[in-house]
Amino acid sequence: MPKVSVVIPTKNRSALLAVAVERIESQTVSREDYEVIVIDNDSSDDTRTVLEQKAKTYRNFRFGVQEKPGAAATRNAGLRLASGDLILFIDDDVQAERSLVEAHLDTHQKNQNASVIGAVSMPWGDTSDPFLRYLRDHRILNPYTPSKGPIDFSYYHTCNVSTPTQMLMNVGGFNENFEVYGMEDIELGYRLQKAGSRMVFAPDARAIHHRFPGYQDFVERSEQAGYSLGHLIRLHPELKTRFVDSRRVARRLKGVHSLYRWAATAMSPVVTLMTNWEKTRGTTPLTWVMDAHYNWSIRYYFFLGYHRYWKDQSRIRQDLVSPSSAMLPPDVQRQSDHGSYSMPQ
Repeated sequence: MPKVSVVIPTKNRSALLAVAVERIESQTVSREDYEVIVIDNDSSDDTRTVLEQKAKTYRNFRFGVQEKPGAAATRNAGLRLASGDLILFIDDDVQAERSLVEAHLDTHQKNQNASVIGAVSMPWGDTSDPFLRYLRDHRILNPYTPSKGPIDFSYYHTCNVSTPTQMLMNVGGFNENFEVYGMEDIELGYRLQKAGSRMVFAPDARAIHHRFPGYQDFVERSEQAGYSLGHLIRLHPELKTRFVDSRRVARRLKGVHSLYRWAATAMSPVVTLMTNWEKTRGTTPLTWVMDAHYNWSIRYYFFLGYHRYWKDQSRIRQDLVSPSSAMLPPDVQRQSDHGSYSMPQ
């Protein structure tokens, strides 16, 4: 039986997936010690062809198909197929360093029942793109990257994280009620931490997240992540003080947010000119004006999504679904004896 099951969800990114599989199949440990499981979330490109070819090439490679949309359901499908003692989650655009699996194994040997957070870097060091320079200099990997603080559940991002399989089964896996992008991973991390799984950072478990988000793509994801934050707080109200900024100054900023869309539209020609000028400045840090523009844009769209969630809930007024009802069903659970993004309230 393999020691580690590497679970990779994918959808319509066959070229990136092919590279990700090659990198994870080129580890310093023997392939006898780990298996690679890719779950295709009903892709329409040539992903199936790539998966069939990899299955013929590598004996430790398996794949499945999950028609239900969403990262949570797709990763749960991989969890059900896994046979390893540890689950290592990575994404289809993550390029693993050769010692990734070995570093996760070593860290788990020293930290029983822990969840191991690997190191993730972005290939943006020498970029001249203004928005990527902003993300680079602020060390932002996604719209809900923790800004500061000790390693805890908020760092449980599934592009490079591992947890004992039994612990994942005990808490019920991912909550599949997260229907849009974001937060399903740290919600699982929270339940794991509550169940006694300590979050441990492993700097030697390195991988590169090969993603180059554009400004528009990123703010759209920010809005989705804000919406998912609403669902997270609905499930765990005690986290509201952790993720929602209720300071007096933040409440006053709420009024400014309502004017942001109008102001951004009016200033769009100026922003376009400044963006083009920033592109001529090479790889240097942004001017404070562009830095502030990107910062407020991300905050605004995150705020927008969060409040849209609560507006939706006030319209439908449905009963709260129990977190466990949308996770792994009891018949597949194993039985035995879990920085923040600060925003205006």
